[in-house]
Order: sequence, then C-alpha cells, then structure tokens
Amino acid sequence: MAGSTGDGSPLPCPVTESPTIAERKAGLRKEIRVALAAMTPEVRAQDSTRIREAIQASDDWAAAERILGFVPLATEPDLLPLLRVAAGAGKTVCVPRWDPASGTYEAAQLPEREGLQPGPYGVLEPCAFLPSLALERLDLILVPGLAFDRHGWRLGRGRGFYDRLLRLAVSARRWGVAFDRQVVDSVPNEPHDVNVHILVTPRFCWSATD
Repeated sequence: MAGSTGDGSPLPCPVTESPTIAERKAGLRKEIRVALAAMTPEVRAQDSTRIREAIQASDDWAAAERILGFVPLATEPDLLPLLRVAAGAGKTVCVPRWDPASGTYEAAQLPEREGLQPGPYGVLEPCAFLPSLALERLDLILVPGLAFDRHGWRLGRGRGFYDRLLRLAVSARRWGVAFDRQVVDSVPNEPHDVNVHILVTPRFCWSATD
C-alpha cells in the first residue's frame, strides 16, 4: 500500500527506469564473454571446422570472387584455413586493416603466411604494403561479433567499426559467424546498427529475417 504525506495526499510512487539500450548491450557483452571463456580450445577448434564446412558448402561462397574474412581473436571462430584455400583457388581474399587516415577499417589482401602484424586494437592485420580493395567491390563478408539473434542483429565490441564497414559494402552478402552459445533471443539494436543476411554456427545456418 502506498504511504501518504502529512496532509493525507499520497506519496509519489518511485519510478523504475528500464535499462537503456547501451546498458542492455553492456550486460549482454559481459554474459557472452563469460560463455566464450568457458569454451576449451578443443571445442573451439572442432566448432570452427564445422563452421568452415558450412560456409564452404554454400552457394554464396561458391559465387563470391571477392571475400572479406577476419583474423580471429582467441575466442572467435577460426576461418583462416578456409580463407587461405580460397586465396589459393584464385579468389580475392581480404581481412580488415586499420586505416589511420580515415579512422576506419579497410579490406586488405590476406598474405599467404607472413605479413600479418598487430593492429591498434590488438587484432592481427595485413602489413601496410599489401594492397587494399574497395569495400564496394566485395561479394561476401564473413562478420564476427559477440552475439547474434535469428533476425541477423549483431552485437559488436562497442566501437561501431564493423557497422561503418558494412554500410559501405553495398553489394556484399553479409554472413554472421559465431559459436552456438553466441546466439541469443534478441540483440538490442539502434538505427546505426547493420544486420547480417545469414547466420552460421557449428550446428545451424539461418537466413536472417526482420
């Protein structure tokens, strides 16, 4: 029962504010990082193999001539074996490289073995002498993230770099790449966020729909 003031009028009810989108994103990032840290290297390697096999079997992969993949962080699916096979088969294969002039990431050619160096955020990237490809020319982008939902919404690491990159790659099919434990019921999203067309995990491959 609500209380009252000394004159008999009711006390104002306390207002409970809903978490903001930024707060919801921060909480989800923390939750997923804990789940990823619990994966053993053996499970991560097995699941990465399943993801590579699913991508390689797809029509989008077969049709793509210009591909943007990624060099994985320790807790991300490892696509490098597949990317190197594709490069050896004549596809143009790139991974993100920081461009200090524009303050954004560009698509830089993946070197065969050597030629990767740490970027400003601790991710390995191609050395500066390796050529880049205009984002508008990409056919397929394999997109990492912390969390995804089945509508294709993606939770990144909070800097927005991938969203800016994806908006410029206007002709590319966008495939979200994740482990099963990174798929959640709903990812909070904002107008500047960009979703993916397909989501692939070790056990599932979904066509994302709004």
